[in-house]
Amino acid sequence: MAAPRVLVASQSPILVRDLGKKLAAGIDLSQYEVKSALDAGNYEYQYYKLTGKKKPNTDLKVGHLFFDHRNNLKNVDLRYAHGSSLKEFFNKWLQEYPDPYPQRYRKNIPFQWVRKNGILLMTLTDGEVTYPKTTT
Repeated sequence: MAAPRVLVASQSPILVRDLGKKLAAGIDLSQYEVKSALDAGNYEYQYYKLTGKKKPNTDLKVGHLFFDHRNNLKNVDLRYAHGSSLKEFFNKWLQEYPDPYPQRYRKNIPFQWVRKNGILLMTLTDGEVTYPKTTT
C-alpha cells in the first residue's frame, strides 16, 4: 500500500516549490515524478496506452521524488534521483515495451536502488523533520 495519495500530492509541491501543471501528461508536478512505497517496497511506474513511449522518455528528463514510509507514517524518508540516473530502468523498459500495447504497462524501481543511489532530502520521525548533514 502506497502512502495516502492526498499526503504525497499535498506535500510534494510545497517541498520542492513546484505547483505542477494541470495537463502535465502523467508527470505529477511540472518537473518531478512522485512515488511512494510502504516499508521498503518497490516504487511502481505505470504507463498507459494513451501516453505510450512518450512517458518513459519524459521520465528520463525530470526529477523523481521517492517517499518511503513505515509505522503508519510515523517514519518517512524522502529521496531524490534525476531521471538521467535512472536510465538503466527507463531504457530497458522502452526496449521491452509491449507491442501490441496493453491498457497498462507496469514496472518497478527497487527500493534498494533508491536507498543506495538516491539523495536523502529529509526524514520525518514522529512529526519531526530532520535533514541530512551536508558538507560544503
